[in-house]
Amino acid sequence: MRRRSLVLLLATGSLATGSLAACSSRRSGTPAAAATPRAAVADDYRWFTVEPDFGKGFCFTWVKGLTPRQVLARLNGDELERITWPQLVGAGDGPTGVTDRYYIGVTRVEGWTLIVEDNGQLGVDERLVRPLSRDTTVVTHQRGADGHGRFLLLQDGAVQLDFDPSTPAKTAGGRAAELRPMIASVGFGVGDDPARPIRAAFALAERLTGTTLTEELLRTNTYLFTEVPRPTN
Repeated sequence: MRRRSLVLLLATGSLATGSLAACSSRRSGTPAAAATPRAAVADDYRWFTVEPDFGKGFCFTWVKGLTPRQVLARLNGDELERITWPQLVGAGDGPTGVTDRYYIGVTRVEGWTLIVEDNGQLGVDERLVRPLSRDTTVVTHQRGADGHGRFLLLQDGAVQLDFDPSTPAKTAGGRAAELRPMIASVGFGVGDDPARPIRAAFALAERLTGTTLTEELLRTNTYLFTEVPRPTN
């Protein structure tokens, strides 16, 4: 990887176990109604709009019920180091060119495992995520440098939802019709802000997983930095 030297990565700290979990329901309304829970919407992820670490794109993948070690076993991944957020997405733009490996950071999200990729696409490689979703659920939000991306919901090897957040009206998958009202309610297609599809996709992932991501939590977690062989067929 052009942007990283494994020799310089620090192998300190322990793998966090739950620091990204949704500790409480989101609140809305006046102080008198502040205890009213509400579902996530795009504006809850406005903080990611200014996130500087993903200039070439990103991929976030949630895997339900499996530990990081179990996820790595299913992916045939080789753990290289335990690292922090700055080491995972620091100066640089992730892997460049065509390689035979994916490089990912893996951590725990309460009842889910989160895979983070800087300029990566493992989460939308169906040769990997279909078997990864065996007997469980996988949610993926990917975006490329060109502004297009892919949102996937898989359950036990079957694609339940598949669409590009930049064109949310075009959906596919076994539960696409059922989930269209949710897609609309998180805030896709509102206004002309080019960053809005990113925020709306994170909100949709929160609704589907029940976990809330914040900048602070991403930056304070510890990650298993791992290489995964890219399938050859």
